[in-house]
Amino acid sequence: MTQKEQKEISQQLLDIFSGILFNNQRFDEGNNDEICYNFQCPEFAVLREKYALAEIAGKGSDFRRAKNLLHYLAPRLKHSSWYDNHVPCNALDLLEYSLNNPEQGINCLNKSKILEECCLAIGIYARRIGIMPYSPYDFDNHVVTEIYDRKLEKWIMLDPTTDGFFVDESGTPLSILEIRGKFANAGFCTYVRSTDSLKDLKKLKEKYLQQNFYICKNLFFFYIDKISAFGATSEILAFIPENYSVKEKLIANVKYRIENLPEEHKDFIPELEARLEKLKNYKEDTRTSIDSMEKSPVFQD
Repeated sequence: MTQKEQKEISQQLLDIFSGILFNNQRFDEGNNDEICYNFQCPEFAVLREKYALAEIAGKGSDFRRAKNLLHYLAPRLKHSSWYDNHVPCNALDLLEYSLNNPEQGINCLNKSKILEECCLAIGIYARRIGIMPYSPYDFDNHVVTEIYDRKLEKWIMLDPTTDGFFVDESGTPLSILEIRGKFANAGFCTYVRSTDSLKDLKKLKEKYLQQNFYICKNLFFFYIDKISAFGATSEILAFIPENYSVKEKLIANVKYRIENLPEEHKDFIPELEARLEKLKNYKEDTRTSIDSMEKSPVFQD
């Protein structure tokens, strides 16, 4: 396949995923639960000192400091889709396990947790967001971090797996919901790496077509920890478009796996069938209003 053909396919996929978002722009109203941010965790002092976070972040806006942390961490954390989440999900344990250790890679869920906590540790509002695909036959999703820049008065998505973020036609960094809206309405936005010059954004958009359609296809619905703090939390807020059933998606996904399992993996069928039976009692995720995701965190108690 030629490079030109690859670009054409990437653009076609981007158009398809953008069309799905276009037809699903309204979110369920849901409840008014708020996302909370805890800067007072005692472990943050240890994290700041052990990894010299203030020095790495440097001075400047929240975005500038968070971007410096992003660029420091991303290349030093080996990505592994096969990581089994056995290390406690907090920055201290995860950095001890994986930082500068390519033999011990971690996945996007844990990389985003590290960046979230490192930002919180130096006083930047940050949260981890699971971004999810529409199709029940898509077995992949992604996890990123959002930070709130008090100077720009907006949320900004950072991807610690790829050391990048998204910008609009003026080079302004974008939030998850802004990226979703741009794609849905054929507006200009593109992925960029933290070290890229933003002088020629059209060229960057062509260069990063694959990254653009990958993120686009994972912007259908979202999961966010209700409390951004040190360590894993159990309560998750769901932000789901109108008339979309997560339960039906999960059931269709398991059925598809059973029907298409390779012969050499047929011994997994009983486990999948048990999962399918369990899903019959699955309750749809309680939905939270998209306003809770959009709002500024600065004046929250």
